[in-house]
Amino acid sequence: KLPLLLALSIFYYITRTPPNPPASHKEISKYPPGDHFSRRTTAVSKTLPLSFIFCEILVIISIHYPTSVFAESTMTALVRTSSHNFHAPTTTPIFLVGFFLTVCGACVRWSSYHALGPFFTFELSIHDEHKLITRGPYSVVRHPSYVGSLCVFAGILFCIFGPGSWIYECGWWDLVSVKIFAMFVTAVHMTTVFLLLSRMGTEDKMMRKEFGLQWDEWAKNVPYKLVPGIF
Repeated sequence: KLPLLLALSIFYYITRTPPNPPASHKEISKYPPGDHFSRRTTAVSKTLPLSFIFCEILVIISIHYPTSVFAESTMTALVRTSSHNFHAPTTTPIFLVGFFLTVCGACVRWSSYHALGPFFTFELSIHDEHKLITRGPYSVVRHPSYVGSLCVFAGILFCIFGPGSWIYECGWWDLVSVKIFAMFVTAVHMTTVFLLLSRMGTEDKMMRKEFGLQWDEWAKNVPYKLVPGIF
């Protein structure tokens, strides 16, 4: 499972790290504040899952190398050995589903980064020399990066809280406080999803205003926002 966790952390890091510097205040000030992502929310949704993955990696290494220098301290800190439900983190069907969703979502996000190039920012904005990009994933749906995000958010939650995960197998899921914390992490991700979905309309209006007939022609050829043939 260790190689899968390392790959998972890399793919998740890519999806939650802006490929370009933040948009300037001038570029985002013309849009409603509600359409801007909170950098704090983004940081939390990025850091917490990566921390859980890191803890799981440490536990797996400690189990396989019990005589290593840090094994005992790691197990003491990260495993509730008094719990009757302790098992070593393992690869489960739920984890594989989450891993598949995360990897697929990350690939869609990366292809969106590549297609938009310097125009891709996490903030809703239009650059001075902005161009309407209609190639790559943008020839399939109008908001492919959001599709990628939805897949990643669902997938990472399966991986860090589902059966086989550090939280689930090492006794922590027995604690009510941990379940409440898991709900908080899920709520942070759901908030991000809500912000993504709620700003699609604003983004379409913004692009139509900026590019006019060019956008209309693109929207005619690519009528779906997220899923071809459905929405």
